[in-house]
Amino acid sequence: MELSKRNLPSPIEQELGDDGMPTGLEKEAHDDELIGIVRPFDPEKIKIVRETKTVSLLNIRIQHGEMDLSPDFQRNAGIWNLKQKSRLIESLLLRIPLPAFYVASDRDENWAVVDGLQRLSTISDFMNGEFSLRGLEYLVQLEDLSFEKLPRSMQRRIEETELVLNVIQPGTPEEVMFNVFSRINTGGLTLNGQEIRHAINKGPARELLRDLAKSKEFLQATSRSISDRRMLARECVLRFMAFWLTDWREYTSNDLDGFLNSAMRKLNEMSDWNRSDCAAAFQKGMRAAFDIFGDDAFRKRYDLRDARKPISKPLFETWSVCLAKLTEAEIEYLVENAAVLRGIFSELLLHDRDYEVSISNSTGVPARVRRRFIATEEMIDKALKKCAK
Repeated sequence: MELSKRNLPSPIEQELGDDGMPTGLEKEAHDDELIGIVRPFDPEKIKIVRETKTVSLLNIRIQHGEMDLSPDFQRNAGIWNLKQKSRLIESLLLRIPLPAFYVASDRDENWAVVDGLQRLSTISDFMNGEFSLRGLEYLVQLEDLSFEKLPRSMQRRIEETELVLNVIQPGTPEEVMFNVFSRINTGGLTLNGQEIRHAINKGPARELLRDLAKSKEFLQATSRSISDRRMLARECVLRFMAFWLTDWREYTSNDLDGFLNSAMRKLNEMSDWNRSDCAAAFQKGMRAAFDIFGDDAFRKRYDLRDARKPISKPLFETWSVCLAKLTEAEIEYLVENAAVLRGIFSELLLHDRDYEVSISNSTGVPARVRRRFIATEEMIDKALKKCAK
């Protein structure tokens, strides 16, 4: 049967990271969606204080663990090479002012760095002897020197450099913090949603997402194709957790970023035992998806002759959650009759434009979240009944 123009699938593009490399995820169209404040808040609770600190004082804070640089966050966000790091140090030595930094303060006045992480990490690493200067543009006489080998006058110039910090005080609503951070662009690496959530939500949720993103179940189900360089793999894990902890029927806010942030907060607040249960459910969903769909898990498949598509985040959250809710007997039944469920899925993609849109455009809209969850539950139910005949 020939498809009408209305039912033709939308073109599939792959999302690109800030370094221009594919992330392994399908690019979503957002219909001019913006990250914004969607819930009322008390403006009197917003308090951002500008402070000036010397590099030396900031380095002391870092050494005492009073400034959270989140090493795993740094590794994934850090894309600077040695030359770029050296040019930053050269800027300090040339007394070129750096853009302001943004940090979030807790009630003990410990800081979590949200913007300027790469710059602060570079400065701290240099002062602690982690690298020597390479590729300098002006101060070539300092080439190949570490901090301890610099002339004392140059060491002092770095130590006494004053940096401007915008400190978000405790009590500022999280949705406002998220909005502020999402707007920050100092000419360096703009933070994505998961990096902001990671910075705001210090606690065991970070380790849980990191470990599950590295788990054999996740890597197998996604064919190791999702880059976690910018925490995109961890965002996929969090999407599962968000809809596992809160039924999709209760998602009504049109604020997916806030929904995911709330899920990280819930994971931080729950017991180790409950977090282990969530991890087990996630791994169950990953195994089921791979056993049923193989290398096509969480990907659109319109025709068996087509090239394999990148991972779709909306498909990831719906299939993983719905499969994890099934009994082991139901999963085994679907695995034995995988061709049936895969066929039903392909037919829906080809002939149901509303469903195809719900996993492709403005996917955080509540109506589209409902559409894809209802459709997925119906596909599974249809496949189970068809196999039972």
